[in-house]
Amino acid sequence: MPDLSRVAGIVLAGGKSSRMGRNKALLDFRGRPLVQHMMNILRDLGLQDIYISGSIANYPCIDDNRPFAGPAQGICNVWQKKPDYEGYLFVPVDMPLLTADILRLLLAHKEGSYFAGRPLPVFFTCPVILGNAASVQGLIAENSLYVVDLPPLYDPMMANLNTPQEWQEVLYAS
Repeated sequence: MPDLSRVAGIVLAGGKSSRMGRNKALLDFRGRPLVQHMMNILRDLGLQDIYISGSIANYPCIDDNRPFAGPAQGICNVWQKKPDYEGYLFVPVDMPLLTADILRLLLAHKEGSYFAGRPLPVFFTCPVILGNAASVQGLIAENSLYVVDLPPLYDPMMANLNTPQEWQEVLYAS
């Protein structure tokens, strides 16, 4: 596992949330905004430096150069504005069932890693190759990250929530 004091945790929260109809980062999850819940997961993992990629009042944000340009642009923007880390762990704001234990599986690989068939969450280590990738999958390919097979028992915790119906299902189940 890398030295966590040299790894930045980043919550990707720069999307439009158009399918949800309101800002997903500010949805109430277990009594707090979803963005705070995701930051707490990164803190539980042992990360000290945690930022939001996007613009949310009262949070440590890294504003996007090109708002709403997608997660790959947000990731590249973070590298450009916060270049002093040895690694970056990116999590989407809309994966509330994610756990620190799941993320430890990614951090077990010092060369950077992602889960097979899932572009997020993703762990990049330096030096990072930015290239011309327009997607997270493209960034993963350009950086030759290690592929981690996610144990099937964790599949339900990787739910990515984009609609009010998906949100209600998770609230009801949790």
